[in-house]
Amino acid sequence: MTLCTREKKCSLGDMVEGQIVLSDAGVIAEGEIKSISSHYSNVIVDRYVVMPNHVHAIVAIDGDHAYSPVETLAPSPARASVLSNIVGEYKAGVSRICHARGLSGFAWQTRFHDHILRSNASVNAVRDCIDHNPQNWLLDRENPVRGAA
Repeated sequence: MTLCTREKKCSLGDMVEGQIVLSDAGVIAEGEIKSISSHYSNVIVDRYVVMPNHVHAIVAIDGDHAYSPVETLAPSPARASVLSNIVGEYKAGVSRICHARGLSGFAWQTRFHDHILRSNASVNAVRDCIDHNPQNWLLDRENPVRGAA
């Protein structure tokens, strides 16, 4: 899944010498994504990265993840609903903490992007993208100043 800040404002951090330095809002976003698994049974955040204006994560629900030997053909409607609830609660929680700490300018876009990973190869490809997203920031389509450097 990919969650973007409103108007892709870089309110979660900055890129400094090739490393992401999280802002206060970014630290909150990271802390909250790490805690998702403790709020839901059978939900694992397999991999994530907090970027200056978005968050990428692989969320495994009901144990279907990279370790599953069988590819699923279609997601269950209940699983899609669970993901929407997880994302909604995550975004609300991050926003609530940010606003309580005086970070009133922080906001998310109203929607999110998700993609069902149907094979181990797909999971591994997305893991690789997440792992290398910080190094690819200058070329990232979510970077509002892409190509300016």
